[in-house]
Amino acid sequence: MKDRPPSLYGAVYVPPHHRLISSPNNQNATKNSSAPAILSKLRDHQNTPILNAKGTASPPSLPHLQQQQQQKQQGTYNNNNGSKSSNNQNAQYNSAYCLGISENVSDRQLDLSLQSGTFDEANIEEWKQKLAMLLHDDGKQEFVSREKKDRRDFEQIAALASRMGLYSHLYSKVAVFSKVPLPNYRFDLDDKRPQREVSLNFGLLKRVNAYLGEYLSKKSRNKESFSDNCFSRSSSNSSIVTEEGLFEQPEPLASGTAVMEKILLRRSSLLRDQQQAWQESLEGREMLEFRQNLPAYKEKDTILIAILQNQVVIISGETGCGKTTQIPQFILESEIDSARGAFCSIICTQPRRISAISVSERVASERGEKLGESVGYKVRLEGIKGRDTRLLFCTTGILLRRLLVDRNLKGVTHVIVDEIHERGMNEDFLLIVLKDLLPRRPELKLILMSATLDAELFSSYFDGAPLIHIPGFTYPVRTHFLENILEMTGYRLTPSNQIDDYGQERMWKMSKQAPRKRKSQIVSSVEDALRAADFKDFSRQTQESLSCWNPDCIGFNLIEYLLSYICENERPGAVLVFMTGWDDISSLKDKLQAHPILGDPSRVLLLTCHGSMASSEQKLIFEEPEDGVRKIVLTTNIAETSITINDVVFVLDCGKAKETSYDALNNTPCLLPSWVSKVSTQQRRGRAGRVQPGECHHLYPRCVYDAFTEYQLPEILRTPLQSLCLQIKSLKLGSISEFLSRALQSPKLLAVQNAIEYLKVIGALDENENLTVLGRYLTMLPMEPKLGKMLILGAILNCLDPVLTIVAGLSVRDPFLTPLDKKDLAEAAKLQFSHDHSDHLALVRAYEGWKEAEKDLAGYDYCWKNFLSAQSMKAIDSLREEFLSLLKDTGLIDSYATSCNGWSYDQHLIRAVICYGLYPGICSVVHNEKSFSLKTMEDGPVLLYSDGHLKMLGGYLEFFMQPAIAEKYLSLRREFDELIQIKLLNPQMVLHLHHELISAIRFLVSEDQCDGRFVFGRPDLKPSNMPVAPPQHSLISRTESGPGGDNSKSRLQTLVTRAGYAAPTYKTSQLENNQFQATVEFNGMQIIGQPCNNKKSAEKDAAAEALQWLMSGTWTGHEYINYTSMFLKKSKRDN
Repeated sequence: MKDRPPSLYGAVYVPPHHRLISSPNNQNATKNSSAPAILSKLRDHQNTPILNAKGTASPPSLPHLQQQQQQKQQGTYNNNNGSKSSNNQNAQYNSAYCLGISENVSDRQLDLSLQSGTFDEANIEEWKQKLAMLLHDDGKQEFVSREKKDRRDFEQIAALASRMGLYSHLYSKVAVFSKVPLPNYRFDLDDKRPQREVSLNFGLLKRVNAYLGEYLSKKSRNKESFSDNCFSRSSSNSSIVTEEGLFEQPEPLASGTAVMEKILLRRSSLLRDQQQAWQESLEGREMLEFRQNLPAYKEKDTILIAILQNQVVIISGETGCGKTTQIPQFILESEIDSARGAFCSIICTQPRRISAISVSERVASERGEKLGESVGYKVRLEGIKGRDTRLLFCTTGILLRRLLVDRNLKGVTHVIVDEIHERGMNEDFLLIVLKDLLPRRPELKLILMSATLDAELFSSYFDGAPLIHIPGFTYPVRTHFLENILEMTGYRLTPSNQIDDYGQERMWKMSKQAPRKRKSQIVSSVEDALRAADFKDFSRQTQESLSCWNPDCIGFNLIEYLLSYICENERPGAVLVFMTGWDDISSLKDKLQAHPILGDPSRVLLLTCHGSMASSEQKLIFEEPEDGVRKIVLTTNIAETSITINDVVFVLDCGKAKETSYDALNNTPCLLPSWVSKVSTQQRRGRAGRVQPGECHHLYPRCVYDAFTEYQLPEILRTPLQSLCLQIKSLKLGSISEFLSRALQSPKLLAVQNAIEYLKVIGALDENENLTVLGRYLTMLPMEPKLGKMLILGAILNCLDPVLTIVAGLSVRDPFLTPLDKKDLAEAAKLQFSHDHSDHLALVRAYEGWKEAEKDLAGYDYCWKNFLSAQSMKAIDSLREEFLSLLKDTGLIDSYATSCNGWSYDQHLIRAVICYGLYPGICSVVHNEKSFSLKTMEDGPVLLYSDGHLKMLGGYLEFFMQPAIAEKYLSLRREFDELIQIKLLNPQMVLHLHHELISAIRFLVSEDQCDGRFVFGRPDLKPSNMPVAPPQHSLISRTESGPGGDNSKSRLQTLVTRAGYAAPTYKTSQLENNQFQATVEFNGMQIIGQPCNNKKSAEKDAAAEALQWLMSGTWTGHEYINYTSMFLKKSKRDN
C-alpha cells in the first residue's frame, strides 16, 4: 500500500493480525522512567505530524520545544542525565501532554469538559500523559486497557482523546484508544470468543498416520520423478494455461496483404449496397421517418463531427431521446456509407443483460436485419454474432473479459459506454482502463453516454472532452406524494395494515435474534425531515395516517388499493410499479393475483421485470396488451433508464432500491433497501410521460423526497473490491492502490486494504501483491473469488458435480419460495431437502430432483409441488454448463469430465470443500441452554440467514489439541497445499497417483466429529520460539498485567475446574502497612500473591501469580494445556 499517496486517504485502522505493535496499558508506560527521558523520546519525534480528528496529518504546535531549544543554546536546559525535582517532572509531563492538543485548546478547556460525572482526577491526569506519549510514538497505534477504573472513567478519557484527535472504543471490559478509527468488534479483545477443542480417537489417528506415512514414503522414493513431472514450474508467470479458449478472439480487420485488403473492400461494398437497399425500401423509409422524429436524430451531424474531430466525446440526453439506439447506428451508417464498413468494429456496453439484448434487437429491426448480421449481442450465457457483425452490444463485464486477452482491443474502432451516470463499479473500472489505453490507440474513439446532466465530471476526467446534450421531450407528468394519495383516495394508514405479510415473518425472526436492534438506515435518514414536516393543509384523517406511516414498510396493501383505484377510475394505460427487489416483486405478485380485479387475466396483464429475466419474458413487457386489458409491470430500478416501455401512463414509486453498502472499518458488506436519489426519482417519474400526459404516485411524503441525496453514491465507493482487485492484477495494471487512485472517485484506502488482505488470506495474492497460481485461475472464472476457489477445489478433489450446483446456486436468487398463503407447506418442502441442516446440500438435492423430473418433461410440476422457482433452477442449470466449460478451458478437467466426480457422494468431503471456499467467511455456533448465537472470525456476533435451514456450518479457527494431533494436521495441510500448487501448475497431472494423501484427508474430515465442545477463556500463549520482550516496569499493578489480566481469577478457575478439580479458594490477610496479601489454594497447592491496596486486588494478584507459575515453562500453547492437566491430575493422585 506504500504506492498510494497517503494524502489521499489519511490514517486507517489496521486489523490486529497485521498491524503495528499495539500498546497495552500494562506494557508501554514506564513508571520509574524519568520525565526527562520521556521528553527526550518526544523530542526525537518533534517533527512527526499529529493526526487530527479526521485522521489526516496536521502540523503540531510545539512552543515549549522551541523554548527548550533556546534553553539548550543558553546551557540552562538539563538533558536526560540531568536531575529534576518531582514538580518539574510533572510540569514536563504536562508539556508532553500539550503536544497532542491543537493550539486553540487549553488544559483548562479540557478540564472543564471533564467536570460532568464521577471520575478519578488522578486517573485522568495519568491518561493525559499516556495519550500524549501514544500520539508521538510512531511505532505504536493504540493503547489497550483492561483496568476497571479506566472503564469507569471511559467517557471522560474518551472526551480527552477526542480533543487530542484520537479515537476510542469500549469493547466489553477492554478500553482502546487509537490514532485511527476503530471497528465495532475486535476479535482479539473478545474474552468470550469460543474456541474448538479437537480430539481424535486412536483408531482414526492410526489410519491417518498410515496413509500419510505411505504417501511420504512414496514421495521420498520417487522424489526425482516428482521433480521432473510436477515441480518443474513454480512461478505463476509460467505458461500454465492459456486463456484464449475462454474468449472469442477478434477477427483481424486489416492485413498487410493486398488479398486481404481486397476482401475487406468487397465486404464493405456489399454492406453499403445492403444498407442503401434497405433505406430505399418502403419499410426502410417508414423506419427512417420514425427515427427522424427522435430528439437524437436532430443532433446527428453534430455528433458525427464531434466524434470525427475528437478521441473522446461525452453525450448526455434524457431517457427516451433515442441516444442508445441511434448513436451507434449513426456511427455504423457513416462508416458503411464511407466504404469502411468491413474495417470498423463498434462495441457498445450496457450495464445489464436485458438492455444489451433488447437494444440489439431494436437496432437490428430498425436496420431491417436479423440479429447476427451487422448487429449482434453478447451477454453471459448467450449471444448472437456473425462474420459480418460490425456493431456488438454487450455487458460491461464481457468487454472487461475481452481485455484479459486483448489489452489493446485490436481491431476495435469505437467503444461506446452507455449509462455511465449509474456509476457501476465495472463502468468506473473500465473508464480507468480505457483512459490508459487511449494514448496507445490514438485511432480508437471513445463515446460516453449519460442520461443525466452531470456529465461535466466525465469531461474533466478526460481532459476537457467535448459535451453534447440532446434535449428530450416528455409529456407533462402530474406528481402525487403520499399525503396527496391519501387525500385523493381516502385510504387510511394504520400500524397493522402497513406491515407486509412476508415482511412480518422476517421482522419476527430478526427481532427474536436481535431484540435490541437499532433503527434502520431507512428510518434514521428521514427522521428529521418527518419531524419538521407540516401537514396542516391536509385533512385530519390524512394527518393521522401520516403520523403512523412506517418508512421501513413498502406498503403492499396501499399498492394493491391504489392499483385497484387506477383500474376502476383512471384512463387506459400501462402501470409501472417500482419495487426494491425480486423478493418484493414475487410476494406482491402473489398478493395481486389473489385480488378479484387485479388477478383477473381478462382485465389485467400482470408482468414482472428484473435483471436476470429470460429473453422470452422480456418481449411481453414491450408488447401492448389486448383492448380492455391493463398492463401492470412490477419492476426493479432496471426500468429507470436501461429499458423504455412506451405505453406506460402511470408510475407507482416506493422510493427504495436494494443497494449494496460496505462498511470498510468493520469490513461488513450488506444488501439492504435504501432510499433512491433525487435523480433516480426523476427518472422514474419520467417513465409516465412517454406517449401521453401521465401520473406518478410516490408512496412517501414530499418531505422525504426533499431529504434524498442528489445523486447515488458510486458503486466503487460502497462495495467490497476483491473481484476488482483481481481484475487489476490480471490485466497487469500495476499496484492496486495506485491504479484505483486514478479512478473518477477513489475508494477509501481501508476498503482497498481489506480487499488485498482478503485475497492474500485466500491465497490469490502473495505478500508482494502479485497474482499466485490460484489467483490466475480465479481471474478466469466470472464469479466471486470465494466461489471460484470452491469450484477449483471441487474439481481437484473429484467432487465437482455437487460443487457446481452449490456455486451456481449461490450466484442466482434463492430457488426456495415461500408463498404467503402456503408458508407451512413451503417450509415442510424445504425440510425434505435439508434433513442434515445444510442449505448448500439442500440445494444440491433440490436440483438433482428437478433434473430427474426434467427428463420426463415434468420440471414445472416438480417445482410447483416443492415450492421451487423454475426460473432459478434453469439459471442454475445454465450456469453449471458455463462453469463446466470454463473449467475445461483451464485444463483442470478433461473435455469429457469423466474423472472429476469420483467422490461426489462423499458429503463430508463436500462440506470441507464448501468451508475451504468460504473461508474466512465462516462462523461458530455458541449453544446456550435456551438459545444459540453465532460469531464470525473477525466480525463478532452475526445473525443467521432468516430463510436458511442450517444451525451450524464448519468449525472455528482457533483450535486446542494434543501436540501429536496438531502435528498431524499441520503435516497434512502442508502436503495438501503443495499438491494443490502442483496440480494448478500442471493441470494435466493425475491425482490418482496421490490417492494416499487424499484418502488420509477424506478419513479425517469424515470421521473426525470434533467431540470436543466449544470452550472459553483459554489463555493465549505464545510459542516458545517467539521472541519475548524484556520485562518492563509498569504504571499499573501486576494484577492487571499478569496472565489473565483483569480476569485472572476467572481464568484460573476455568483452567482448574476443566481439569476436574474444585474451584480455587482464597485467604486474605491484612499487613501492618494497611496492605493486603492473598493466598490461593487449589489441588493441595498454595501460592502467595504480592501485597496490594485492597482485598480484591490481592486475590487477583494471587491468581495471576498462580497462572504465571503454571505458564512459566517453555511450553507452546498445546503442550501447556496437556502439561497443566497432567500436572494437576498427578498432584491429585499423589494426595
